[in-house]
Amino acid sequence: MLAEALRLIETEPLLQPIYMRRQDPLRFDLDALRKLAGDKVFARGEAYHRGHQVQILAIDSKRVLARVAGTEDYRTELAGRGKTIGGACSCPAFEDWGFCKHMVATALTANEAGGAVEGDGALARIRKHLKSKRVDALVDIIMELAERDAALFRKLDLVAVAHDSDIRGLEAALRKAIDGATRTRGFIDYSEAGGWAAAIDETLNALDDLASGKHADVALELAEHAIDRIKHAIESIDDSDGHCTTLLDHARDIHLAAARTARPEPVQFARDLFAREMADEYGTFGGAAALYAVVLGEKGLAEYCRLASAAWDQLPLRNGRGRHEPGSDYHRLAGILDFFAKRDGNVEARIALRATDLSSPWQYLQLAEFCLAQGREDEALRRAEEGLWMFEDDRPDKRLVFFAADLLAKSSRKPEARSASVARLGEGAESRFVQAAPQALRRGGA
Repeated sequence: MLAEALRLIETEPLLQPIYMRRQDPLRFDLDALRKLAGDKVFARGEAYHRGHQVQILAIDSKRVLARVAGTEDYRTELAGRGKTIGGACSCPAFEDWGFCKHMVATALTANEAGGAVEGDGALARIRKHLKSKRVDALVDIIMELAERDAALFRKLDLVAVAHDSDIRGLEAALRKAIDGATRTRGFIDYSEAGGWAAAIDETLNALDDLASGKHADVALELAEHAIDRIKHAIESIDDSDGHCTTLLDHARDIHLAAARTARPEPVQFARDLFAREMADEYGTFGGAAALYAVVLGEKGLAEYCRLASAAWDQLPLRNGRGRHEPGSDYHRLAGILDFFAKRDGNVEARIALRATDLSSPWQYLQLAEFCLAQGREDEALRRAEEGLWMFEDDRPDKRLVFFAADLLAKSSRKPEARSASVARLGEGAESRFVQAAPQALRRGGA
């Protein structure tokens, strides 16, 4: 019975869905849709389409924009034609898996619409209606919406303050908006985190124009305030999707743009930036010396390097066993000083930095590999052998053993010296050496 029913659907046009009966070419190729979505997702999308759960908001030659009713209303956008189909959806499934049932349903609805003209859709209908209204009537509509929608109210309020207030009034309003948007009022769970982040991002957008104008100094202070507020809120949010990292990067980008425009006094700015990088748990100001180099200039960079060097001198060494474990300060300062050493072309300083932490075979390997990358083969071999000797009572680190064996196979040491060195390297070294050594060297007695 089922096979007969399927045969009837395929052969009887009146039993087929409208989007399959059209004679003109479909906007979106059905086989391509099914391949993108998979059979199960395609079938669910078909059900949404048949259930009239898709409302086309806008349709033109380049895209189709729709609202699809599911667990909640989702914004779905499709681009392309025929077999070339792209787009996005605001549903969780799209973020996790890609092409979703809402996109399938939108494509099928667009196919059914056929030769829709540019400007078709609910948004075009609304636009046409609003254009027929007087200004006072439009203001009344917007005010009514703003009373009910907190996000719209904040946006309109900021625009009004920016238009009507002096810079101090605008600064106060923006600071208040940042405080309001970043307030958590208890724990924010996963389902609410996206909306919370969107409100902050909208507030940050209001700082973007300020950062490139004559009041960039105000934007600089407000960006720092926003960064501090977001960091303070992180512990009260289920940030599984990384919203806070994105917000911190956005605020940091505003801070950088404002600094480039405002050009703060370089020495004090270097001190402020250095303090922020050293206290930063989230990497927002990681690599600040490089990122803000143009703003800092030579004076600021010199002060940054001085501060890092002074802090570095206070750290304990980590050569071999029994030394103190460093905190995160070690890694931050090493990165800062390596930037300055690389900038100056000082390879010796870069090697010395890496030699400060030789608390494990892996650290020795990192140092040896760096020496090799700088064209210092003999020093690379010496460091590798030193690491194996320092930790000879532990199980040999095969990575370090093989690295040393490879270098010995190419070294200029005499054959008997190479053989003795290989014997001291430990388990696996001899076979690795035999594989790596050129035939001529092996015949010479290695």
